[in-house]
Amino acid sequence: MQGTSLNSKERIHAALEGRPVDRMPATVLYNQLYHLDHFAELTGKPAWQRHAWNHAAPDEHVAVLKQMIAQAPFEIIQPQGASTREMRERTVFFEKEGTVFRRDLKTDTITPVSASSAGHASDYAANEAQTVFGVRDFNARFQLAKAERILEDGSLDYIHAAVQTLGKDHFICSGGFVSILWDCIPYVGQTNMLTMLIDNPELIEYMGRKLLDQNIEKIRAFGDVGGDALYIDDAMGYSDVISVAHYERFSLPYLKAMVQEIHRQGMKVILIYFGGVADRLEQIVSTGADGLSVETTMKNYVNDIHDISRKIGGRIALFGNIDPVGILQNGSDAQLKAEIHRQAQAAKTARGFIMCTGSPITPTTPLARVRLFIDLSQHI
Repeated sequence: MQGTSLNSKERIHAALEGRPVDRMPATVLYNQLYHLDHFAELTGKPAWQRHAWNHAAPDEHVAVLKQMIAQAPFEIIQPQGASTREMRERTVFFEKEGTVFRRDLKTDTITPVSASSAGHASDYAANEAQTVFGVRDFNARFQLAKAERILEDGSLDYIHAAVQTLGKDHFICSGGFVSILWDCIPYVGQTNMLTMLIDNPELIEYMGRKLLDQNIEKIRAFGDVGGDALYIDDAMGYSDVISVAHYERFSLPYLKAMVQEIHRQGMKVILIYFGGVADRLEQIVSTGADGLSVETTMKNYVNDIHDISRKIGGRIALFGNIDPVGILQNGSDAQLKAEIHRQAQAAKTARGFIMCTGSPITPTTPLARVRLFIDLSQHI
């Protein structure tokens, strides 16, 4: 630790670069999901108004974001992505008798907004339908969107506003990407994608090259908007899903290309793994990324923070993987404090360390626990 006081932006940059920090930085990755799940708790507004918030003018949107940051001051801010500018301008939301409705001002149609059954602000289910069976099918469906077009449609307006308003003192993770394997899923289905690594690897690789081209364009658009970092969620690249050999063939080359382009845009790269990594840490480090975040031990694999820190050494900064359910949500204050202390001690061999949970915060975790997590981390 160093004596000079740092702001959040300076502190996270220092931690990622292996320079001294004045105190332990604390954050939760994917905190844009936390803001949606806990919108009412963080703003005092009805939960349904999160829909309107995500269609508000950029300055209004960021004003609410600032309120949320004041309530839960994570040291990495991840703004919401936006609908296109045209879609925001034509859409309004209202609530009637407990049901939320969307009104399209252009077509003058009103449709109910389906409520999530999962406790989160929105539900998700992976696609399992296959519509692409060959190169011709893929080419018929795929259209490359250049960076200029992405910037023109307004989908990065909220990020740009957050960078302009908050970027001087706050570390902004402007957005991110999933793995090329996950990007294949909308075309071939999740289960099919995995079997195609063996049965039709050439098609996966062809799609991968095209999808990488699209991600490079998106990275360039993010670079124009600004911010401090982008994340790459290497979905499906885990030890519990694919082998090291398949990881090296179908994930690693694309990761390296994206990391290189993100760095070329002057931004840091944070890799996120919601699965096992113990057998592929050398490959992960070889990407040249700046930070590594791994999931809490679960699903029949072990992500031991001490072992990971020892193996990566000073080559990449490490994020904590506090159990968001067993420790943050359900653990005692003493258990939370002890786990924060254990991870901070274990991670001393990494290049730098940022206290973090190993998965997003659950919808039922109260703000008081989140603030305690931040306070204990900062005063360790």
